[in-house]
Amino acid sequence: MSVSESKRLAGEKAVEYVEDGMVVGVGTGSTVAYFIDALARIKHRIAGTVSSSEQSSQRLRAHG
Repeated sequence: MSVSESKRLAGEKAVEYVEDGMVVGVGTGSTVAYFIDALARIKHRIAGTVSSSEQSSQRLRAHG
């Protein structure tokens, strides 16, 4: 398994810890980018997000 595949799996696994109605804190980095992409698929279940970087904020905004 490649490093990027491992990071993708880690990002997707992290979404399993997100509970309905949560405000989710989001960091930065390549693994977090995968987490944001996975989080976008369940955005209807969360109250919102708080980001630690402009890069992550931009990615979150791109997913609506």
